[in-house]
Amino acid sequence: MRVLCFKLKGDLGHFKPYYTTSSPTTYSLIPPMAIFGVIGAILGFERKNDEYYFKLVKAGTRVGAGIINPVKKRVFGINLINTKDNYWVPTKKNPTGVRTPIRYEYVVKPEYLVFVTMSELSLLDSLAEMVKKHLSCYSVCLGLSELLADFEYVFYSDVETIVDSKSYLPICSAVPMALLKEKDAIALEPGVFYNKERYVKVFDNMRIPADYVDVVFPANGKKAKLKCSSVYKYCDY
Repeated sequence: MRVLCFKLKGDLGHFKPYYTTSSPTTYSLIPPMAIFGVIGAILGFERKNDEYYFKLVKAGTRVGAGIINPVKKRVFGINLINTKDNYWVPTKKNPTGVRTPIRYEYVVKPEYLVFVTMSELSLLDSLAEMVKKHLSCYSVCLGLSELLADFEYVFYSDVETIVDSKSYLPICSAVPMALLKEKDAIALEPGVFYNKERYVKVFDNMRIPADYVDVVFPANGKKAKLKCSSVYKYCDY
C-alpha cells in the first residue's frame, strides 16, 4: 500500500463536533472529514454540494492523523455574522444587531501528522506532487476558513503491513478502538496522556452521518505503545 505523509500546522484550529452546527467546543485531533477538506483544497475540488468529499470517496481515500504538538486549548470571544450563500445578510432580529457574540474554543498552535492513501493511485500521485512542491489550488485551513494552515511534505512511499502483533508497537497516529483486541492493548507509561474521541467516518448524500469511528491517541505528542490487529509501518512512522 502506498501512503503520503505530511505535516499540517497553524496558529489556531477549530473542529466542531459532529452532533451540532454551532458548538463552541473543538476536537483535539483533526477529524477525518476535515482532512478530506484539506485534500480537496490542495487538489482544487469544489466545495459546493460536497463535491470534494464524494470525489475522494470514489477514489478510495483513507486517512489518518497524529498529534505532534501537545494539545493546548483556549477560549476566545468572537462575533458571528450571517454570510449564508457567500454574501453578508444584515438582520435586526438579534438584540445585539447584525452580529452574534459567542465564545469559541480553539486548539492553540496545532501541528498534526497526516497520512493519506487511495486506491486511485494517479490521484494520490497528483496529491503527493502538489504537497512536495508546496502548492495548493485553494487556501488550506484548520476547520474554519479564517484559520489558515501550512503543510510540509514528509514522505511518499510503500509501507509495510504488520498484522496481529503480540508485542507493543510505537504508533504515531490515532488508532481506531476496533483494532485494539487485547485487554492490555494500551501500554500505560509515565508522561503519556491518552484521549478518546468519536468522529464521523462516512457521510451519505444528504450529509447525514452514516458511520462513526472511535479512536485513541496521546494528546501530548508522544508515541502510543499499543497492540493492534493491523499496523502500517515506514521507517520511524
